[in-house]
Amino acid sequence: MATNNSKPTILCMFSGGIDSTGVLHQLITNPKYVDHPLIVHHIHIWNRENRAMAEAEAVKTILGYYKNNTSRKFLVTESTFNTTGFAPLKSNRFPFDMDVCAFFSANICAARKEIDFVAMGRTKTDVDAGGDNFMMRMKRAQAIFKSVMMLEKTTMPEYIFPVVEFTKKEIWEFLPEEVRNSTWWCRRPIYEEGKKPKACGNCQTCKDTKEFADAGI
Repeated sequence: MATNNSKPTILCMFSGGIDSTGVLHQLITNPKYVDHPLIVHHIHIWNRENRAMAEAEAVKTILGYYKNNTSRKFLVTESTFNTTGFAPLKSNRFPFDMDVCAFFSANICAARKEIDFVAMGRTKTDVDAGGDNFMMRMKRAQAIFKSVMMLEKTTMPEYIFPVVEFTKKEIWEFLPEEVRNSTWWCRRPIYEEGKKPKACGNCQTCKDTKEFADAGI
């Protein structure tokens, strides 16, 4: 935990998508957060959607931008979560990203006692359009986080949502152009040898994003 001479550390769970990039941008540029030590963690999530490589490229580019264009210091860590082995079981389901983030972030907090806040990418769009199902999934994710932490002899870190007052469109608009154009949102990326991953244009997140951005990457 933080000492009397320092502010609490913030753990930012970062996927390279619009929401988490908005969170990262706030943590790097907003005076409310800039004095807090910052850890940025990316989970390489391998599942049947096959987004891991596209997201990894987005993460690398975006983090490179902030390292080269701001004076904000942050530590970058990463981990891997692989559910491709579900395929032989003919499973149509795999863990939600927010559940995976909750589990990993709690274990990071258990290992690093200085973390007091975990920054997640909930937006105004999520709250307004997600309905009861979204809120139930949020509560489940936070329950996972608390379940992991409950055996730790430490103060329970707190979830914070630095972009909850912004819509996805508003986040897109306040991000630097180079950053927004590097984010990844497609659930079913198209890979061609020697080329950058391309958004499918047909999944729900592509359709939602087309309202304010070109879905081709």
